[in-house]
Amino acid sequence: MNPTERFNLLVTFKGHKTSIAGEELLGIEEIELALQDEKNLFDIKETEFQNVVLIESNTDPLVIAQELADASTTVISKIVPIELVVRTRPDLIAEKVLTISKDKIKTGETFIVRGDVRGRERIKSKEKFLTSISREITEKLGVEMNQISPDWIIQIEVVGENTGISVLKLENIFKKL
Repeated sequence: MNPTERFNLLVTFKGHKTSIAGEELLGIEEIELALQDEKNLFDIKETEFQNVVLIESNTDPLVIAQELADASTTVISKIVPIELVVRTRPDLIAEKVLTISKDKIKTGETFIVRGDVRGRERIKSKEKFLTSISREITEKLGVEMNQISPDWIIQIEVVGENTGISVLKLENIFKKL
């Protein structure tokens, strides 16, 4: 089952999730300014969720994420490169997380599963969902979870009916203060 939206970056903005205070418009402008010299094309897609936009680019998402992280911005909060987008179905997400993880996480390395669930129609409890993914990785790949200093972060970003998945090193998830 294919996703309904294509993207390889998720960007969140500072501000209230329930009120419209202009952060999203300013954030989109900041993205456009930061990437104006980008020789490759990118498309910013607004979502139904306040202060969350998706970017589809034909450039490596790690490169774009680093450019946004290095840019002088005021409302960009988090930048997550996305490796794969799937429909929001817990079984499908778990299957794809395992596929990506087994190619990256080696014996003796550790991981943690993090993420956000936007839209509770498909996944009712973020905590239960992330815990079940963690348990499945531990059991099927034989690697351990480490909440303090993991080697890998499995990032799951549920955005309504689509979910972005990445298995990244800590330095590849960018949070701006």
